Amino acid sequence: MTIDLIASEREPSQLIVASHRGPFAQQPEGGWHRRVNGVFGAMEPVMRANGGTWVCWGLREEGEVMPERHRTVLIEEEERFRIHEVLLTGEEAKEFYEGFTTESLWPILFCFPSRLQFTPGLWDTYRMVNERFAHAIARLAAPRATVWVQDFHLMLLPGLLRKLRPDLKLGFFLHTAFPPPDVFGILPWREELLDGVLGCDLVGFHIPLYATNFARSCGRFLGAKPHWRRSNLESHALAPTLVCDSLMHGGRAVKLLSLGIGAAREDLERLVDSPEAKAYASDLRSQMAVDHLLLSAERLDYVKGPVERVKAMEALFDRHPEWIGRVTLLQIAVPSREGVPEFERLRDQTHQAVGEVNSRLGTPTWLPIINLGRTLPLKELVGFYLAADVCLVTPLRDGMNLVAKEYALCREDGAVVLSEFAGAAFDLPGAVLVNPFSPEHVAEGIHTALTLPASERKKRFRAMRRVSRNRDLGWWRKAFTKELEEA
Repeated sequence: MTIDLIASEREPSQLIVASHRGPFAQQPEGGWHRRVNGVFGAMEPVMRANGGTWVCWGLREEGEVMPERHRTVLIEEEERFRIHEVLLTGEEAKEFYEGFTTESLWPILFCFPSRLQFTPGLWDTYRMVNERFAHAIARLAAPRATVWVQDFHLMLLPGLLRKLRPDLKLGFFLHTAFPPPDVFGILPWREELLDGVLGCDLVGFHIPLYATNFARSCGRFLGAKPHWRRSNLESHALAPTLVCDSLMHGGRAVKLLSLGIGAAREDLERLVDSPEAKAYASDLRSQMAVDHLLLSAERLDYVKGPVERVKAMEALFDRHPEWIGRVTLLQIAVPSREGVPEFERLRDQTHQAVGEVNSRLGTPTWLPIINLGRTLPLKELVGFYLAADVCLVTPLRDGMNLVAKEYALCREDGAVVLSEFAGAAFDLPGAVLVNPFSPEHVAEGIHTALTLPASERKKRFRAMRRVSRNRDLGWWRKAFTKELEEA
């Protein structure tokens, strides 16, 4: 499939999607390729069908004087939609992404306040980038257009747009977790961030708990008036007792929606039957030569708990030595935020932890853990899903985590060991839920998954597969856009 981006004139758009990155990246050898990301996969069909504009940031090239860049996306030489880049210098991009959003917002949203850093000036850069997005969209949007803002990088954008273009229909979806008020309130800019999001007509979260935490924060710090109702949800770690569907702020009603994102079912199911994926699976099983292959596939990030996962595997072999020589974990740790010191330290700590376990327990013909630190093409990842007997998804906290859903879509049988603090735990009946902060608890969950009777395992897996098929990426996109139209 050929993809090209060509310079073009601006045209008013009835649909605008705003995210910090665009759906395509330029390849070193020339040309373009799709970025692998759930949001991109969900929104591209809408953009193709409606001919909208995707607003993101791009790096200002040397000698480039214009503050923005506007291009049309050609796929197979057919015009599909447009991309509008708000241009940042290398320093501005670093302060915005590696700086404020990574150092300040990321640890708070996932309840890791001990990792929070306040660097002077970064808030000003974050606000400046959001303002540039707002002015660009205000010029691009047709009268009464729909704007869908994606994620925490652009939390100020809806409020800024509401002032510039009150005629617009504004939606926002947060793809991370959202913490309780006592944690979110640590941020000195809590009021500005919340007020920015409340510029929307509709605000979406993966699960009700995040919407509840957001509503409580808005009530405490802005004096907003949430509309509470008693929850009828099953009791587990992510089930609130009260839920909020809307709140009043500034004389306006803002609708809150809990809508867990799904996996790209059509893409995955097409690849499952491909010769390449089947070959990857066959080669992997023959190379591993173990009774049971466990798979973990995550970005390298402290919220994903890579070191804790290694400790859980060590606990499994210590508590159940019968698995020594018979089970191997293939841990894919995709590089993330390269160049950020904290994440480079995490990479080194993960490698060290894997090395220590392999050195203590491994043999010349068997390793307990194999750590793979690179990005996998989707067809190769599908091959890994096909090869693995158990999928290990144990983030310390996660907004959703699609790995478990992808695994369920790629197989007819298997088992998932899932962190009770991932949003997916709210969606997937049948997973073996574990506390990722306890290596022993995760170890027992793995042992349970490995020893489930065949009938019980298949029953559990069918339940996960059914949900993953019925609530896939296309379902999520259609459900949100319908709610936004009606908001």
